Amino acid sequence: MHDIDLSSQIGRLRHLAANFEALQSQVRDLALAPGTTALRISPVFHTAQGLAARLTTQVSELADSPYTTVVGSMESLDALCSAIGSASLASCDLAHALARNPLDGTGFGGPTEHEAQFREARHAKAAPVMNEHLQDAVQQLDLCATICHYVATGMSKDIAPAPATTARRNASRDLSDTQYQALSALAKGGARMETKGRGSARVAVPDGSRVTIATFQSLDKRGLVHLDTSVPLFRGRDITVTADGHRILAHHRSAAPAAAVPAPAAPAAIPARGARR
Repeated sequence: MHDIDLSSQIGRLRHLAANFEALQSQVRDLALAPGTTALRISPVFHTAQGLAARLTTQVSELADSPYTTVVGSMESLDALCSAIGSASLASCDLAHALARNPLDGTGFGGPTEHEAQFREARHAKAAPVMNEHLQDAVQQLDLCATICHYVATGMSKDIAPAPATTARRNASRDLSDTQYQALSALAKGGARMETKGRGSARVAVPDGSRVTIATFQSLDKRGLVHLDTSVPLFRGRDITVTADGHRILAHHRSAAPAAAVPAPAAPAAIPARGARR
């Protein structure tokens, strides 16, 4: 496993996305007639092959880097692999367009009096096929650009957990009493998010504490609770309090003022003993 700069990898992905977009526009704007002029496809064909090779190299670097330990990296790498396939299909479509292009020349039988008509018929037959290949290439290049943008955006979020965690911790200091009470109830365990009525969701707490969806979402945004989304909502999703959530609760309890101890009552006044009459 090689240690690489993931920030530079993100920049390369974004640059690749821009290159795919530029090539897509170039192919889309090609106005070609079959024949020698259609050989202008050749440069964009070579460019598409080069982009596919660059993307393949970058995927190889990411697959052999610490990025593979990041949660969600498998899906990102799978998406980039599919982009390699799309880039290859775009190159293939451009190659097919070149292959179906009828070039002018002289056959073994030599020129005939109907040579112009034959050439026109060949061009008319090839034009729609070539254009179909070009349109397919445009779609594949658009898909490549979209995937590169998507993965680059996801990676930039994945590799920057520290600032987000710090922000959540700072924000957690401003929890309201309602949020603290909800967090405390959820920390007891057994809470789940379930559906009710017409598909609306609710937070079910074993001790009957009321936790609204809005309160849960505010805790979730701060990273104080975790919702298990690996199961469908109708089956019930477990809710747990994160390590940050438990630290906030512990800090809140230690900072709470000690209960005031009532002062001892003053002794009742004892009447003075006087002489009996």
